[in-house]
Amino acid sequence: MLTDPAGCAKSARAIAQDRSGGFTLLELIVVMALMGIVFFFAIPRFEGSPFFDDAKKSGRWLIGKVQALREESLRTRRQQTLHIDLETGRIWNTTEAMSLEEIDRAVRRAQLLPGGGRIVGVEFPGKSRASTGRAEIRFYRDGHSEKVLIHLRHGDAFSSFLLEPFLSQVKVFDTLVGFEDLR
Repeated sequence: MLTDPAGCAKSARAIAQDRSGGFTLLELIVVMALMGIVFFFAIPRFEGSPFFDDAKKSGRWLIGKVQALREESLRTRRQQTLHIDLETGRIWNTTEAMSLEEIDRAVRRAQLLPGGGRIVGVEFPGKSRASTGRAEIRFYRDGHSEKVLIHLRHGDAFSSFLLEPFLSQVKVFDTLVGFEDLR
């Protein structure tokens, strides 16, 4: 038993109350070891995630654009159209309320996909895959869109994006797929 300066015996509870509220080195080492184990198993799960892959930047931008146009059509109650020039790789959008001058300005402001990706095809159900010319994907006033597959190439890798008419999420395939493959 320990004694205080007056010579009285101290209990374990009294000794614990004298501590200054910090952590011991052993406690800190145990916590750091546990954190290391958690990170060891968690980090590899995020390695292949599209949110951390620069090669998927074009796909993330395309998904964001599609979702933004769907929300804008619902918010404004006006049809939005995503235009894709498959030969130049340029993309722009228009609304049904635009004047001819505004549409012309939108075409001149058309942009390439960021991240180096390129749309190489657009496919509607019951129609062949378009790989040349222009394609238009409509987003209607009530927020639904046409059912369409958009095919993207980034280097040697292909991916396809399925837009369902009444679903807000875009389904992503890491290969080139067609509507016949989805049946």
